[in-house]
Amino acid sequence: MTVSVAETAVGASADMRRAPPLAAEQTLSKMPLRVKGFLAFAAVVAYSMFLAAFILYEKASLLNEFTRLQEIHEVEGQLRQVEQAAFHAITAVYINAGAADQNAGLRRIQAHFDVLEKRNAELTKRFPFAGASLTEPQRAMARAAADPSEAELTALRVELLKTKNELAQQVEHYRQTQTAMAGRFRAQCDSVAITSVLLGLFGIGLLGAIIGLFFTRLTNDLLTLKTRALEIVKGERSQAIPVSRNDEVGELMLAVNHMAGALDEREKELVIARQRYFHQEKMAAVGALAAGVAHEIGNPIAAMSGVVQEMVDKQNAHECVVVGRVCNPAMLQAQIQRLSAITREISGFAAPQPAERHLLDLNGLVRTAGGLMGYDKRMRRVNLRLKLDDQLPAIYGVADQLTQVIMNLLINAADALESVEDRPREITLYSEVSGGNACLTVMDNGCGMDRGTLNRTFEAFFTTKSKGTGLGLSLCYSIVTGHGGTIEIDSDPGVGTRVQVFLPLPVDDEAETP
Repeated sequence: MTVSVAETAVGASADMRRAPPLAAEQTLSKMPLRVKGFLAFAAVVAYSMFLAAFILYEKASLLNEFTRLQEIHEVEGQLRQVEQAAFHAITAVYINAGAADQNAGLRRIQAHFDVLEKRNAELTKRFPFAGASLTEPQRAMARAAADPSEAELTALRVELLKTKNELAQQVEHYRQTQTAMAGRFRAQCDSVAITSVLLGLFGIGLLGAIIGLFFTRLTNDLLTLKTRALEIVKGERSQAIPVSRNDEVGELMLAVNHMAGALDEREKELVIARQRYFHQEKMAAVGALAAGVAHEIGNPIAAMSGVVQEMVDKQNAHECVVVGRVCNPAMLQAQIQRLSAITREISGFAAPQPAERHLLDLNGLVRTAGGLMGYDKRMRRVNLRLKLDDQLPAIYGVADQLTQVIMNLLINAADALESVEDRPREITLYSEVSGGNACLTVMDNGCGMDRGTLNRTFEAFFTTKSKGTGLGLSLCYSIVTGHGGTIEIDSDPGVGTRVQVFLPLPVDDEAETP
């Protein structure tokens, strides 16, 4: 199970910027607010035009129906005039049938018959579909004029009665038609009025619902942005805003998420830089104290070493007088040499280190850091083994920073070994040349890490320790990448962890190991 710095850093950055996947992206949500406003205006205009077209169409239909109603009314009126003329002609026949002056009676009958023909001609000329056929009455009138006998006048009267009955039927038909059309006209007027009102109310309600939904969603999203902005001010930047729209508000959400991620990354960089500065200041203070302690201890050790050397010389010359027990100056001399070695290590560690990069012996840094860590109480039951390549080329770097990386890795390895009881606790450091890089491997047989923990090892402020800041490996990552290198972690739960640091070798290949 291996995780590289690049994978972990990219994953952490993606988690910060990634918005939850959209459940159902609608076309409307992808439009800018300006386009949405234009579409809303266009929809209102289109609906208004539709409503106006509907009203104009219904108005034209009503006008057509009204025109037909007027026509039927006019037809009915003229039919009644024709019918009245037929009635007057029939009456004239009855009155003048037994007149003494038949010629005068025929003239009066002819006059009424001429009025009937005139009225009927006017009616059929304007309304060809209406009127009565006067062919038979005209023939009967011609016969009566030629022979004004009782039989001919009776025949004329019968034909005129037939014509009057036909006209009466037409008058009744058009009256009923006019009544039906008037009813339909009133019903259509009511229907058009109700439909127009309903369409208007529907349009207003739909527009109100769309506007309400739009502004409700916009308000909720703006409140979400406001809440998120306050959270960012308070330092809560791990949770990104779910982006469910692709308009200007969605772009603002993405910008806020990006800002939160950038601020979080910047603050982590500042914390790491601050930790570096604190480390340098702390090491400077420790170095000054260590130099003073080494100096103060060095003088007594030198005096004691001189006395012991004199005892050794006397013992070798057989001039040492032993009283009560055997003199063992060699043991005292060994312990004094051990103290001297410790003071030299402290002095070397406390010596000021340049902040610029220069050629370094990576093996020497590993030995120094390993020697100092040997005094840590966590290393008392740990077997620290060094397997260093003596032919390892020199590298360019800052000694203090690389020492901090090595010590952090050793501290993490020692912490991982605290819970191990069923096997010897071991930490092994390897150095070698691998792929054109100087490779330092720190391996332990501790508790290891699962996949979830391994994926977050280089995430700032993430830690599984009860006491810790979670900046150790983040600081290591920052220092190693700052040196142009990479760092990888391979871990198995219950087996152990292996950390590999790759640092580039000088490009001129002329560096010599100090």
